[in-house]
Amino acid sequence: MENEKKSGGKFRLVDLLVMLLCLTGAGFSVNLFWNDLFQTINAENKTPIGTVSIKRNIVQRRISDRVLWDRLIKESPVYSNDMIRVGDNSEAGVHAGGHDIVLNENTLVRLRYDKETGEFQIELMSGDIGLVTAPEGKDVALNIMGRKVQAKPGTALVAAAGDNGVALQVSEGTAAIMEEGQNRALFSGDMIAMDSEGVIRSEPSALVIQPRPNALYRTSGGEPLNVGFSWNRINLRANETLRLEIAQDINFSRSVRTLDGLNDSARAALTAGQWNWRLTYNNTVLDTGRFTITDAPALELLSPARNQQFFYESELPKLFFQWSGVEDISHYIVEVDVTPEFRNPIIKKQTTVTSFTDSSLREGIWYWRVTPVFSQANDNSAASNSAAAFRIVKSGEPQMPSLFTQAEEAPAPKPEPEPEPKIVYIREPAPPPKIVYVPAPAPEPRIIYIREGASEPAPVTRLPAPSNRQPVEDYRIGIEEVKKGNINFRWSAVPGANAYLFAIYQETADGRRQITQTGPENRTSWATDVKTLGRGDFIWRVEAVNVGKDNVIEQHGDPGENRFVIDIPQAGPARIISEAESSHDE
Repeated sequence: MENEKKSGGKFRLVDLLVMLLCLTGAGFSVNLFWNDLFQTINAENKTPIGTVSIKRNIVQRRISDRVLWDRLIKESPVYSNDMIRVGDNSEAGVHAGGHDIVLNENTLVRLRYDKETGEFQIELMSGDIGLVTAPEGKDVALNIMGRKVQAKPGTALVAAAGDNGVALQVSEGTAAIMEEGQNRALFSGDMIAMDSEGVIRSEPSALVIQPRPNALYRTSGGEPLNVGFSWNRINLRANETLRLEIAQDINFSRSVRTLDGLNDSARAALTAGQWNWRLTYNNTVLDTGRFTITDAPALELLSPARNQQFFYESELPKLFFQWSGVEDISHYIVEVDVTPEFRNPIIKKQTTVTSFTDSSLREGIWYWRVTPVFSQANDNSAASNSAAAFRIVKSGEPQMPSLFTQAEEAPAPKPEPEPEPKIVYIREPAPPPKIVYVPAPAPEPRIIYIREGASEPAPVTRLPAPSNRQPVEDYRIGIEEVKKGNINFRWSAVPGANAYLFAIYQETADGRRQITQTGPENRTSWATDVKTLGRGDFIWRVEAVNVGKDNVIEQHGDPGENRFVIDIPQAGPARIISEAESSHDE
């Protein structure tokens, strides 16, 4: 025991060698890490060939001859021979040499640029990409798992590589596959799929075009979004149909929607959430994917308000444009034009803030709208909100009528010639016109202005009925929709209206009974709890109006009505369980 203690306390030569070996290894590792880490900084001295932008989640880059992967920021430079890796549920975009490349989830590519020839090269190792080549210049060379492809200028294509081989589809332009000295040309609309050995696949397959991989949609108001699906059929006869399954889980066991008997397209109304889909033929999965629907508040135009008027005498008015902001925005596009179609906007500007001022607009009626452009990829971001109109008036009476009423009788004309009848407008501090009410055959009284002494008052035109009303006529609401809790009513905005009256009636043997009435409010949708209605036949009605000062309705519209049925199964007779049966079950 004593000898063991003594020997254990001595510092042996072998211990020194082990320590030196460990320190040497640590120093070598630190040196490698240091060189690898600062290679990114040294790369800043190189000339980038383009930029890579993160559209969603995790995107990594590895510089040539490096070991570590960099996790990229929102937008980063990309250099020749860089590798780009896109993770699960992620997406990136590359802009280089005038070419645009979309890298979908689980994709790995290497990018090269040959300075001598000016050729841009893309090596696709796995995953799938979308490529749009520059309209002019040289061809783009693709290497798809060893298959060489030349894409001509102005070509748009989709390329995929995986365990099943490669697939290439050309939607615009021309591409050619190089095969043992021969070129297989693919033109717009052509598609080819090969296995890992280069043999063209002959089994039935499909290539889904929409929704694109990992697509992002935005909706507002909690309403379902109508998502479109389309695909190209490969090696399928005309009478062979497909099935589309959509579910919220990857195992397709929860909230499954199934569409059968499909040819090359389908549509499905889906609520917010992440959705998985798969396209099958005879229980064989042809293609799968995933997309996300987010519920985001709609953009609202705040100022100028709808149908607002601005008056000036000599100097043009300074207008303040303002709208509500939305999340995850890259910028807004603001347009002002003399027509609601915005064919040639007088003002078109891009801004990252939610307001600006302008004093260049002259008298007349103007329309304006704001289009949000989102920072992440968004498949339905191009849609603008509805346009709002305003009026600029030069030193005169206002052009927008206020409260009107039809005269019961007109005074006798004066001996001297009277001017032509005209509309009289309320303008402070002028006193209001004489107002007299008379019966009218219409459900709502016709309302006009009359100048005292005028013989033939001019009627006020009514606003048209709102179109695109949902639910449609004779829509039947079943038990599945009843479970959702609310019935969502919506309609298109009516030009010239700034509010809407909404009502629900129940049809009875004696006619109709009003259930609820709301408004006037500036909104184009309404939600009602099914429980407040119950089972039966109903009518919903909406009317566009123009509301002025003190919430007074200045102009009515033609009402629009739709019938709908709430078809809730009636409860069957109750069965009372006796104590004997209850104890027997236990």
